[in-house]
Amino acid sequence: MALNTNTTGTVGFPNAIAKYYFKKMLDRLEAELRFQDYADKYTLPKSSGNEAVWTRYTNFAANTTPLSEGVTPNGLTLASTQISAIPLPFGDYVALSDFLLAEAIDPVIESATEVLAYRQALSVDTIIRNTLHAAVTDQFAGASTSEATITAGDVFNAPEVRKAVFKLRKENVRPVGDSFVGIIHPAQSFDLQSDNSIGAWLEINKYTTTGPLYKGEIGKMYGVRFVESSNIQIVNNGTVDVYRPYVIGKGAYGTLDLAGNNMKMITKQLGSGGTEDPLDQRSTVGFKYSFVAKVLDPKRAIEVHCATAAV
Repeated sequence: MALNTNTTGTVGFPNAIAKYYFKKMLDRLEAELRFQDYADKYTLPKSSGNEAVWTRYTNFAANTTPLSEGVTPNGLTLASTQISAIPLPFGDYVALSDFLLAEAIDPVIESATEVLAYRQALSVDTIIRNTLHAAVTDQFAGASTSEATITAGDVFNAPEVRKAVFKLRKENVRPVGDSFVGIIHPAQSFDLQSDNSIGAWLEINKYTTTGPLYKGEIGKMYGVRFVESSNIQIVNNGTVDVYRPYVIGKGAYGTLDLAGNNMKMITKQLGSGGTEDPLDQRSTVGFKYSFVAKVLDPKRAIEVHCATAAV
């Protein structure tokens, strides 16, 4: 005899089976952001104008000419260069309706604050990265002479690291702490760790000296300690994807904010909008900050243009 068995899909009681809503939000995938870690950070004081100026004196060349007896030499003339920057305002917000705040199961304001905070951090990191790209010293991997000529074999390997270190040292660039810093994409991590050159890649668990690690440090090679970030520019030259990792020395770039206008998260509750929100229908969550990134010496950072074998 056939039984008339009611199931969870029976049309007669579609609402009998409830849905359970997890109030704990799933985590989000976020890039490791490294560019701000190695900037020289400056603040423009209040009531000091809207522009900051840095001055660098020019070194004198060596003097190999002895003095003439009884003759006073001509004096030297000082020379200098100046770099200026103006911090600019940035900000974003989300508006939340009164019904959303009243009916939402999860804490919407808290979630909005989290995603806005990451947007701000990603924006700052990207602004710094783009500023470096426009100004620092270029190095094209392998035999290439431009991004357009880079081929699949022109990867970031031990010879490219040595070349970048040479370029920095010949300009008398100082390291950041005890080493230069490489900010690289995971693709470059793959290529460096695949390099079997003797004395090349050294993982952090094989360091023979103890001391503090850079945030996110993954290994070192030829006087460069590497940190990893997926927020490295990637462009396609029509043949391959071209990556733009960096090898950086001390004092290469800086960031400038305006005193009292650094990063602020701002929450406006329902009813705070005045005549712009006459029915108390909106709450907002946002952030604002003043900021500018500036290359202080283009010789102190190398942008390596390369392909990758990580495909």
